[in-house]
Amino acid sequence: MFRTTWRGLAARLFFKPFSAFAVLVCFALTFHVSVTRAQNPQADQSSSKPSVFRVKYVADGSLYIDAGRNANLQEAMKLSLVNPPPDGVVSDAVRFRGYEHVAELKVVSVADSSSVCEIVSSTGEIKAGQLAFLTPDSVVERREAVDAAEEEKYPILMTFTYGDPLDEEVRTAQEQKQFRESPVGQIRGRIGFDYGGVHEAGGISGKQVGLSITSDISNIGGTYWNFKGYWRGNMNLSSAPGQGTTTTTLTDLINRTYHLGFFYQSPYSPVTIGVGRLFVPWAPSLSTIDGGYFGRKITRIATVGFFAGSTPDPSSWSYNTNQRIAGTFVNFEVGDFEHTRFYSTAGIALTSIQWKVARQFAFFENNVTWKRYITLYSSLQADEARTSPLVNGGSNPTGVSQSYSSLHFQPFHRVGFGVNHNYFRSLPTYDPRLLGTGLLDQYLFQGFSGDVRVELMKHISVYGSLGRSKATSDKKNSLNQAFGITVPNLWKTGLLADVHYSKFDSSFGSGKYTSFSLSKNISDSFRIQFLGGHQTFNSALTTNNSSNFVNAVVDWNVGPRYFVEGNFGWYRGTTMNYQQWSTVFGYRFGGYRKK
Repeated sequence: MFRTTWRGLAARLFFKPFSAFAVLVCFALTFHVSVTRAQNPQADQSSSKPSVFRVKYVADGSLYIDAGRNANLQEAMKLSLVNPPPDGVVSDAVRFRGYEHVAELKVVSVADSSSVCEIVSSTGEIKAGQLAFLTPDSVVERREAVDAAEEEKYPILMTFTYGDPLDEEVRTAQEQKQFRESPVGQIRGRIGFDYGGVHEAGGISGKQVGLSITSDISNIGGTYWNFKGYWRGNMNLSSAPGQGTTTTTLTDLINRTYHLGFFYQSPYSPVTIGVGRLFVPWAPSLSTIDGGYFGRKITRIATVGFFAGSTPDPSSWSYNTNQRIAGTFVNFEVGDFEHTRFYSTAGIALTSIQWKVARQFAFFENNVTWKRYITLYSSLQADEARTSPLVNGGSNPTGVSQSYSSLHFQPFHRVGFGVNHNYFRSLPTYDPRLLGTGLLDQYLFQGFSGDVRVELMKHISVYGSLGRSKATSDKKNSLNQAFGITVPNLWKTGLLADVHYSKFDSSFGSGKYTSFSLSKNISDSFRIQFLGGHQTFNSALTTNNSSNFVNAVVDWNVGPRYFVEGNFGWYRGTTMNYQQWSTVFGYRFGGYRKK
């Protein structure tokens, strides 16, 4: 392993001949795309429209997606609903990866930047954050509608003696487009008040009060600012003498993984802004931050920006409640999902703990897709030599600290497989109690692995991963494995069931877990969800080596404006034993509500 200064590392990363070659390639791509756009500008505009959209809010029998006329959506178009991909990248490639369909939708109402969709059929839990994409027939329908609208702008011309009718038609069309796309605000969401308690072994108990917010507020005050996401927070009120706070429970940890914030994104502005609890959209492999980001397009394909904040997500590889992060980046995006698309981000960042510099690193993230068949994704972080500011925190030389690469193939709609490589040089600091929830699966495999997912009859899906792991300190390879099955209609009851098993052995610990989940929409206004599991984890990161847990949620919409929610958690571990319960009463505002 070599040593160098941070400045030397940056120079090697950014100013080698490879960088010159990359600039040349970008220039060639820019020139080619510019020529193509000049020859057929409408085709470029049509191909740039996305076909994958995020679910913003779920109501009774319908849901709302974050696209409307700005994506050329029309009433009666059909969409398929899937869970977000493991890498967190929202792209048109989601349409071709063969993820299990959670529901089938139909557009019933279209606004400028959002749409209401009717739930035609469902095989699983429907929630905000899932992805909806146009079916192939609707993609063709949208393209034909755009072509037909373009033909109407340019009637057959015989003669003219004053001005240029083509220029007049284009000018009129642009003015009408700007008028139609003026922001129209929409307000939908829920706000609830929590009351509950935690009872721990030994008779220690405490009460909790809190607040939960689900928001889908767009075009605030006629602007392109939006307030979206979900958040729940509790304040512990201990009833035990001398007990200031109660245990941080599994439910509390899961609550910290949500996102909520203000976002600014306008079709007429090169600037993108986000403030709140969120991830950096150009580099989702970085930790979720409590802070903000700023990005500005400097060319058609290039965006530069910066970000800063704390790192509150306990499912992040590098997690510390006192940690701060700040950095800057440049992003390039070329192509489209109908053919080939290249998306690349490079940047530098630093983290601090108690305002002492902990890491200085460069990060890279790349995504290449070819139609629905091939997806190549990679992320990498390279650190400067450092000594941890924590007591006995250790030190690291200059070099790659972590990387993840995956190559996935989707030859058929129901079959997908891939090859992955995961590398970590430093020990993780995530909270190991989240292992059984599946939120840490991307960290459990070290080295090469392969995965496959097959959809059988009646939408039953089986999936699995297998690989060998060997760290530099290990004497032999270890076999890592994970298997699961999803059944959308268990024993014809309408219950969505999922069983998952994972066994892992890596440089930071070994163990296994089994989890089982059930969920069902009893009616349009009543939903239940259950998660249970057992896990063992032998590691220096924790003394809680074995645990069993159960989490259950009941959600009921009472009339058109109110809702009630009940939560229960049960946890039995080597060093932690508790029960947790809470009730939520809240108000629903905006959207479509049944009377």
